[in-house]
Amino acid sequence: MSENEANTEVAGKILKEEKKQSRKMGIQSFAMVIVAVCAVIITVAVLLTLNNMTRKINSIYTKADAAITTLNQVATDINEADLGSMAGEVRALTQNAADGVETTMQKIDSIDIESLNNSIERLDTATQAFEATATAIHSIFG
Repeated sequence: MSENEANTEVAGKILKEEKKQSRKMGIQSFAMVIVAVCAVIITVAVLLTLNNMTRKINSIYTKADAAITTLNQVATDINEADLGSMAGEVRALTQNAADGVETTMQKIDSIDIESLNNSIERLDTATQAFEATATAIHSIFG
């Protein structure tokens, strides 16, 4: 074999190896994009779920705080009232407390547990897909 043929053969092997490395780099880049997209999707799902829950919890807290304020006012009024009006104030206090508890329970009941569970299931599915992708990427890189 002549020196030119040997050089051509070596150059061909080097070119083949460079193509192989280039393809591997392309696959790695694609895998990194997929991982990034999955991470963004999971993060958005978690943030949306937390935002929805926070709004509902804040609403419940506001109602409970209003009920407590009313109870405190009624208690102050009772302390200042005479015995004749005390029974009416106690009745009003009981009614306000019952209304506050009812309002709070309605708010708690309004939390869509099914939607929350569905969001958690979707998050679990996305996490499993992300884990499978990460495993596949790991197997590519050895």
